[in-house]
Amino acid sequence: MNYQKYGVQINAYETNQQIKSNCNSIQFYNQGTSNVTINNQLTLIGGQSFTIEGNENEICMTDFILTFDNTAINNCLVTKKTYLK
Repeated sequence: MNYQKYGVQINAYETNQQIKSNCNSIQFYNQGTSNVTINNQLTLIGGQSFTIEGNENEICMTDFILTFDNTAINNCLVTKKTYLK
């Protein structure tokens, strides 16, 4: 049986950022107390998360923009699953 190898990247962001996905799965988890908005469309309050999961061998190529409202503690944890060659 052949297995597809993958790696997991976890990064915390505390300032407004552009994030290149280039991954099969991505999760945004607001572990701060400021609201964080993704691509000016989806707002996560503290403790909320949003996940996009691809099917086998799919890659998401979206550039995501994180914007904090800077009302308290900014902290968004981004977890990505990427295929290894």
